[in-house]
Amino acid sequence: MYKTMQLILIIVCFAVLPANAFADGVITRMSDRQAVGFSQMMADMEGSDVIFIAEEHTNNKHHELQLDVIRSLRAKKIPLAIGLEMFQMDNQRQLDDWIEGRMTEESFKAVFARNWSYDWSLYRDIFIFARDKHIPMIALNIPKEIVFKVSRQGFASLSPEERKNLPLGVTCDLNNPQTEFLRKTFEGVFKHEANGKVFDYFCEAQAVRNSGMAMNIANDLKRYPGRKIVALAGTWHAVKHGIPERLESIKSLSYKVIQPEIPEIGIRNATSALIDYLIGF
Repeated sequence: MYKTMQLILIIVCFAVLPANAFADGVITRMSDRQAVGFSQMMADMEGSDVIFIAEEHTNNKHHELQLDVIRSLRAKKIPLAIGLEMFQMDNQRQLDDWIEGRMTEESFKAVFARNWSYDWSLYRDIFIFARDKHIPMIALNIPKEIVFKVSRQGFASLSPEERKNLPLGVTCDLNNPQTEFLRKTFEGVFKHEANGKVFDYFCEAQAVRNSGMAMNIANDLKRYPGRKIVALAGTWHAVKHGIPERLESIKSLSYKVIQPEIPEIGIRNATSALIDYLIGF
């Protein structure tokens, strides 16, 4: 009897692990700057069409957070799809093959390597969970060749064929806080070019990525009606002035942004205009 009770206790502990994985951290709700629990945050997520979870690509804790959010929603039987900055949209068939069990891990690992330069192990648990639970994964990013061409020659240089799967009128909005961040980043590397065409093309390349990923999210909500999309992307794509702002211009959707604390975004300077929840580890 004692061993049976021990076993039940162990099972219960593992069952609640995802909801308590960040119990030692601090979750700040930016609307009122109040500390909340993981379950409170997740209850708020349930009302959103899209949940953006920002990441520093090499930070394993950020990926653990992403998986915990996905697990928590899945445990509540909420229909999901997972949007991935890490894959280009012309690799969607390979993502479908992975989810349907038509691809081995080694083969999928090779597809990942063609799309993304960071370590497979950082994302593996998310990919395995999605496959095992049959959660669709969506390739959000636009082809690298398009990004490279825009960064060198500007959006106007794209041919009609190259533009056919992209939003119309992609520009670098010089009044956008996202643009100001990009300018500061750019100045650190190319000081003398920060106000010229080189910067404008760099900014347009980022804008076309944000607009393209927003368009893919909107399209895939039609492909998977009734599902929430959990979108995994780097911080400066996931914050409200990135993909979410572009998404608003395409379709009226509700969203929330979860941001792990990083040197550039912390409790002293984060606001609800930028993110909805700040996660401190």
